[in-house]
Amino acid sequence: MTGLNIGAGHSRIPGFINIDISERADVSLDLGCDPLPFADDSIDTVISIHTLEHIPNYLFALSEIHRVLRHDAVLLLKLPYVTLTESHLVNPYHQHNFSERSFDFFDPERLRGSAAEELNIAFRKVFVDYTYIGYFGLLPAPLRTWARRHLFNVVRQFDSGLVAIKDIDRPVHVGPHRAREMRAQLGELERARIRYEDVEIPHPKQIRRPTVLKRILSGIQQRTRTRDR
Repeated sequence: MTGLNIGAGHSRIPGFINIDISERADVSLDLGCDPLPFADDSIDTVISIHTLEHIPNYLFALSEIHRVLRHDAVLLLKLPYVTLTESHLVNPYHQHNFSERSFDFFDPERLRGSAAEELNIAFRKVFVDYTYIGYFGLLPAPLRTWARRHLFNVVRQFDSGLVAIKDIDRPVHVGPHRAREMRAQLGELERARIRYEDVEIPHPKQIRRPTVLKRILSGIQQRTRTRDR
């Protein structure tokens, strides 16, 4: 499996290619304007934890994630909820708002096509989970839903699992079993993160970026050729 950790400025995931604008990442680039240095349909899993809200041109970043993902491949996200005031709406470094409806605009069976889209991005939502604040999490489900939609500071963050649609004539798997698998995968990857302070990282001047990138791309090409055979 080839996986990308998008937004690896503070921590890395072993076994994944860690990408961020920070020089500490395996691949250092600006996600809002630099293309991902991977071939189309070459990636199985992308995880991004509290990153998309920081990217001015997040649609470009999302289009690049979509480009490199295989059909029915996995995108796992953690994002601040749109109505969180204390650490989101007043945060000068957060450029965008997200809710459980945000990614419906990329689903051909839901809201994709409702605007004049210029980018060919298509995803389908498999699951959404919420981190409720305080006693809101103890309310019955209908009251939680009402509160989430009408009040501020009910949800701190939400997790979302999406699958990439590269060909609308081919099916994607979005049932309960897939949702359980993706939830478990998100939990495992989040627990696997290692802060850079906990591992020995060479000084940026000691890292030969072209060599690191060449090694990463070579590994992907070899795995891709193996699958093709």
